[in-house]
Amino acid sequence: MKKLVLGFLIYSLLTTGAIAANLKIGVVSVERILTEAPQVDAVNTSMLERFGPQRDELQKMEKDITGMQENYKRNELVMTEDKLNALKKDIIAKIQMLKQKEAVLTREVNTVRSQELAVLQQQVRGIIDDIAKKGKYSLVLSEGVAYSAPEIDITDKVLDKMKAAFKKKKK
Repeated sequence: MKKLVLGFLIYSLLTTGAIAANLKIGVVSVERILTEAPQVDAVNTSMLERFGPQRDELQKMEKDITGMQENYKRNELVMTEDKLNALKKDIIAKIQMLKQKEAVLTREVNTVRSQELAVLQQQVRGIIDDIAKKGKYSLVLSEGVAYSAPEIDITDKVLDKMKAAFKKKKK
C-alpha cells in the first residue's frame, strides 16, 4: 500500500510541470552502505572480540561431544551396559548444556547487534538528512527502488561522509 501511495505521489509530482521543475530526487542504496561503511566492519570486529571466547568455548564443547560419541561407538560392544548408559547420559547432558549456551549466546549477539545497528541507522539517517538539506533535495528514496539513474544516486556521498566520520572518531 505504501509503495502504491508513494508511486502515485511521485507520478503526481512529476506530471505537474511547475513542481517538477524544482523537484530534486536522490536515491541511497542502504545495502551498499551496510556492506561498504567502515562502521559495519568496526561493529563486526567488536562483536568478534566480545563474543569470540564464548564461541571458542562452544566449539570446544562440540569437539568434546564428538569425541565422546566416537568413544561410545568404538567401545559399545566391549563396555558394560552400566558404563554405556552412564556415557550416554553424559553425552546427552553435554548436548543439552551446549544447546543452552548456544541459545544464550545467540540472544546476546542478536541484542548487541540490534543495538549497534540502531546506532548505525541513526547515523546514516542523520547523514542522509544533512546531504538532502544541503543539496536541496525534495525527495530521497532508500528502499524498494528497482532502478535509478546514476546521476541521482547519492550513496557515494553518504559513504564518504561515513568514512570521514569514522576517521574523525578513531583519532
